Amino acid sequence: MALLHHAPRLRAATAVLAATGAVAAVTLLPSARSASAAPGDLASATLVQLTTRDVPAIGLSAYHGTYGTASSSTVPDSDTADFASDPDGMLSRISIATRTTRTETSTAKYFAQAQLTDLVVWFNSTELIHYGPVEAGSVASLDSYAECVPPPVGPFALAYNHTDGDQVTVLGRRVGVGTTQLRITGADLGLPATIGPSTLDVTVTQHADPAVQSRQYTADAWLDVHVSGTFNDLQGRQLYTGEITDARLGEVHVTCPNADPSPSPSPSPSPSPSPHPTEEPTPTPTPTPTPTPTPMPTPTSTPTSPAPVPLPDTGADGSTLALGATALALCALGAGALALSRRRRR
Repeated sequence: MALLHHAPRLRAATAVLAATGAVAAVTLLPSARSASAAPGDLASATLVQLTTRDVPAIGLSAYHGTYGTASSSTVPDSDTADFASDPDGMLSRISIATRTTRTETSTAKYFAQAQLTDLVVWFNSTELIHYGPVEAGSVASLDSYAECVPPPVGPFALAYNHTDGDQVTVLGRRVGVGTTQLRITGADLGLPATIGPSTLDVTVTQHADPAVQSRQYTADAWLDVHVSGTFNDLQGRQLYTGEITDARLGEVHVTCPNADPSPSPSPSPSPSPSPHPTEEPTPTPTPTPTPTPTPMPTPTSTPTSPAPVPLPDTGADGSTLALGATALALCALGAGALALSRRRRR
């Protein structure tokens, strides 16, 4: 019962604490989101990724590896790739003249960048894919870049994949953006004794999102070279058809945290059987003004009966009159008794 008397105060205190907690949660939300971000979620860059399928007809085995990675997962942070580290053995399959991979995050901007020159993906001793200059003697440079500006100034994002003056060749034949079909023989692969006339389908895809500065929270860029095909033997019998290899060059990503307020979830019901609604303070009743008494009209004086006029004084006081009255009464009684006696005698 004592708690019931204090319930309004307790509920009022709970409402104040809940309001304070809500303000604190909004204040701490950006820090909580940054602390919980996965590593590499803010900015990441990978110089080269290579995937090959198992193609026994040409002696190619399945493989996947990456080389030259950097990532930033906190603010501020910066990272550059350690090119001396090659845990996937990529350098036995590729060669690169120069290379740069870096990421950086600050309160003003997040960015990721990957640059390379003169990349070759080797198949045995043959240049399967070559990213190099169009003109001999020039420098071919791939430059992938992505950036985002976080709130409150942003969000703004931009990405690009520059390949100006460069070209992609497959088995020494130039291919452009889009899909190109190449007719080859076993001699092109260094397998003249086992592979006859065959075909390769090469698709080059250049990706940059957004290509112009836009109001968004993410940006990414890369260059893909996808090779598939059909291999036949010397008699024209099909030995294999399908995907052969994929090379992704200069993959970069940035993600600025979204600081826009999200709809607050509905509060969970209280474990008590029925939650008490917040009690609104009872308004103090406005005192009713005391009515001013209406003056009663003065009644018109009614003529009163004249006061009784006293009898003239006879000089006898009250006791004398009483004795006289008694004597008269006795006389009357005596006369009555005498008359009654006479009637009986008759």
